[in-house]
Amino acid sequence: MTCAEVDRLLSEGTPIVELKRIAACGGHLRNCGRCEELLRWAESPSPDPGLGGEAAARARTLIHADLKPVRPLPSTLVVVVGAIALASALAGLHMLTMGARGWLALSPLQSLSLGLLFVSIVILAAVSLNATLRPAARSFVPALAPLLLLPLGFASLALFLFDAYPQQHFFADGIACLSGGFMIALLTSALTFAFARRGYPLNWPLTGALIGALGGTVALLALQVSCPDHESGHLLVFHGLAMLASIAGGYLAGRRAAA
Repeated sequence: MTCAEVDRLLSEGTPIVELKRIAACGGHLRNCGRCEELLRWAESPSPDPGLGGEAAARARTLIHADLKPVRPLPSTLVVVVGAIALASALAGLHMLTMGARGWLALSPLQSLSLGLLFVSIVILAAVSLNATLRPAARSFVPALAPLLLLPLGFASLALFLFDAYPQQHFFADGIACLSGGFMIALLTSALTFAFARRGYPLNWPLTGALIGALGGTVALLALQVSCPDHESGHLLVFHGLAMLASIAGGYLAGRRAAA
């Protein structure tokens, strides 16, 4: 065995005890003072860094000076209840100003299906969002679940539960719903973002998309309450576009925040 082979075995992490058991290595160490001294140095304990008590106290003082108290985040249950309360309050305010002609015109099956979808998305998005605000927190709901379920679920309900028929003022009526949906989604997202700033998101684009999903869900709920136009094309194009724009806007805002 040569010195180069001894160096190679040490660099590969071979324990010194096993290295000494190799017969060829033992013969080499008896004739090579350099390798014998190298193994003796490798077996010796690491030297004390020599940090005295005064230096350690000074380091602790500097670290403590930069520490600031933080407000603890609420539990997942509190976040879910808060998200449902926020959605209900904004939809209720919209109903007081714009009326409830849309929801009153729904059939029992339509109202039940849409209600279940909106409540499910609010709960799933709130649980996922709360997890993204806590580094290394356990995620009970995959973040993609509400982000995919909302557009796919709403599109499916619009196609299968609502009829398609020609409309005389398709774009004129649709723009009014689209602008209203944008405002509701923006207000909901702004309030949710104010809460999200209390946490420490490691993936701002994902957090932003979840904030946008909550805003888009509340926008869909508010529009469905007030809008009496139940034509499937209108729902897909104008109500759906407000929801998709909210998710996309949240994602892009998150990317900008992470840049």
